[in-house]
Amino acid sequence: MESPKKNLYFENLDGWRAVAAFAVIFAHISYQIKDHEKFAFALKAILSFGGVGGRLGVIFFFILSGFLITYLLFTENKSHGKIQIGSFYLRRVLRIWPLYYLTLLIGFVILPLFKDVGAENSSPLLYSLFLANFDHIYNGFPTLNTLGVQWSVCIEEQFYIVWPLLFWLMQKTKSFVGLTILLIISSEMFFIVSGIKMKSGDYHFISCFKYLAIGGLLANWAFYHQEKMVQILSFFSKHLTLAIYIFSLGFIFLQHKILGHFSIYPYIFHVVPALFFSFVIIEQNFSPNSFFKMGKFKILTWLGKISYGLYLTHMIGINIALLILKDIVNIWYLIPMSLFFTITISYLSYHYFEAYFLKLKKSFSKVN
Repeated sequence: MESPKKNLYFENLDGWRAVAAFAVIFAHISYQIKDHEKFAFALKAILSFGGVGGRLGVIFFFILSGFLITYLLFTENKSHGKIQIGSFYLRRVLRIWPLYYLTLLIGFVILPLFKDVGAENSSPLLYSLFLANFDHIYNGFPTLNTLGVQWSVCIEEQFYIVWPLLFWLMQKTKSFVGLTILLIISSEMFFIVSGIKMKSGDYHFISCFKYLAIGGLLANWAFYHQEKMVQILSFFSKHLTLAIYIFSLGFIFLQHKILGHFSIYPYIFHVVPALFFSFVIIEQNFSPNSFFKMGKFKILTWLGKISYGLYLTHMIGINIALLILKDIVNIWYLIPMSLFFTITISYLSYHYFEAYFLKLKKSFSKVN
C-alpha cells in the first residue's frame, strides 16, 4: 500500500514554535521580578513555569528542529535518490547566520555603548565560531545575558554540520533507527557523566544531541510509517488526548517538588518533557482526533513564523525595557514593554532583513 502524502509544511507546528519561544521569553522576564511579595513570587513561578520554562522551551526547539530537518532530508533523498549536502549547508547558513551575527553586533558593539547596559563578558571569538555553548561551559553564563540564548542556536548549528553526514552513512548502511537509538543512549550517558564532573555539562553538544536525534526518530516514523501512526493515534479519543496534555503539563510543572529531593533528579528531569513534546509533535500533525489543532490559532501561527527572531532578540528587547525603566522595575510595565520591543524587533527583522536571505535560501532547495 502506498504511503500517505508526505507533507513538507506542518501547519500546526508554527504555533508551537511561538509557544516554545514565549516559554523562554517569560522565563527570562521572570528573572527580573523581585519575589519579595507573594503576588510577585506567584507571578514569577507562573511565568517561569516553576523555574524550568526556559529549559523546556529549548528542549522543545531541539526535538522540533531534529524532526523537521530529518523529515526534509528523507524527502529529498526519496525524491532525488540522494541529498545535496552542500545545498543543505547553504540553506542553513542563509537561515541562521544573518540574524545570529546581527545580534552579536548588537550585543557586543551597540548595547555596550549605553553606560546603563555595560559590556558583555562573553567571548566574541567563541560566539562568532558558533561555540557559545562552550563559552558557557568554561567561562560560566554571561553576567549581562544579552546574548546568553545564542548557546542553543550554536548547538543546532553544530548538529546541522554532522547530521547530514550521519544521515548519509545511516541510509547507506540501512541502519538509521538502530544507530540513532545508539547515539541517543550515548548522548544520555555523556550527559550523566558530564553532569557529575561539571555543572554545565548540559550545555555540551553531545549532551543535547539526544533531543535532536529523538526528533530524527520521529521523522523516520512519520515518513515511512505515517499510515500506521495515524491508525495508532485514531485510538486516542479527544478526551484522552486532552487528559494526556493536562496530566503531562501538570507533572512537568510539579516534578521538581515531587522528585527534586532525589539525587538522580537532575539526570531524569528531561525524560517526561521529551516524551511529551514528542507526543505533541506527532499528535498535532497526524492525529484525526485532536482536541485542538494549533494551526487554528492564527496569532500564534503568525508569531511562530517570526519565532527565530523572538528567540534571538528577546533579551535585547528585555534590556531595552530595563534601560527605559532604569531602577523602577515595575512588572506591569516590564512585561508589556519587553514583549512589545521583542515582537516589534522580530517583525522588522523577519520582513526587512531575514526575508532577503530566505528568498536566496529557496534557490538551493531541491524539494518543492
